[in-house]
Amino acid sequence: MPIFSSIAIVTDRDVVVFDATILPAIADAVVNELRQRTPKAVRYLVNSHWHPDHAGGNDEFAKAYPDLEIIASQRTRELMEDTASVYVKTLEFEAAQANREVDKELKSGRTPDRHQLTPKDRAELQSELTLGARFLAEFKATPSKLPTLTFGDTLTLFHGGRELRFLRLPGHTAGDVAVFLPAEKILLTGDLLVYPVPFCADSHPSAWIASLETLSRLDARIIVPGHAQAQPDASFLQLVLDSFRSIRQQVRDALHRGLTLQQTQKAINLAAIRTRFTHDDPDLNAVFDGNFAPIVRQFYDEATEGLEQYQ
Repeated sequence: MPIFSSIAIVTDRDVVVFDATILPAIADAVVNELRQRTPKAVRYLVNSHWHPDHAGGNDEFAKAYPDLEIIASQRTRELMEDTASVYVKTLEFEAAQANREVDKELKSGRTPDRHQLTPKDRAELQSELTLGARFLAEFKATPSKLPTLTFGDTLTLFHGGRELRFLRLPGHTAGDVAVFLPAEKILLTGDLLVYPVPFCADSHPSAWIASLETLSRLDARIIVPGHAQAQPDASFLQLVLDSFRSIRQQVRDALHRGLTLQQTQKAINLAAIRTRFTHDDPDLNAVFDGNFAPIVRQFYDEATEGLEQYQ
């Protein structure tokens, strides 16, 4: 389960928060934690991109802080408007699929790799069903609060004794925003970086490479990914960038050999790349295959403008 996080930047006057987490209850917990740490109000809330695990708490923050401005790229606001009524259908579809798999395990008494379910396994599966249903119900009841302050490609905010540089850098989505604090040399990436395995199921891979190249040129001492712990240097960023470059080149080589998408997916050597992220941990290998491997199709799609639809 990814860690849902908000990053608080305390200024001389108030607080800037980067990302709003996913549900009202989690956003409320963040607000309560902030109030324990500082009496200052949150003046700005940044949505790094449109996905609900980064913008779902907007309404709770706005209720807690009436003078709040929500900052995002213009493209992110558009995506939030356009997906507000349909994203829940995706969640319902995914939940139904997951529930079917859990039901199948409970009825057969065996895991997908044919191991016998223990009582503990059964209890955990039942808990998954309960938590999934609760999450979907809460998500449906969550109001959608749109950003109130948007920008095109860059925005610099000199506020409360701090300088915050906002950069729209598409990749994970079309509207990703990273924030760089040059004085502190701290970089907040949103889901342009996720540790230990990037989320690549739907993305803009060539633009992502260009965006990571831009981030790599910043003099960042600490890099905070969209999920999981802060990185003390740029080595993980470089790993993601090198991996994307390698896959793009392999896809191009496959195309020049006349390979179809299916043939290309078999030809690409992901095993060596996967090991560098997962160190062959079985659970992380599964995460890699689900969240990273689809980028092969995306590179192929970009290079051929969707030609695989006619193969």
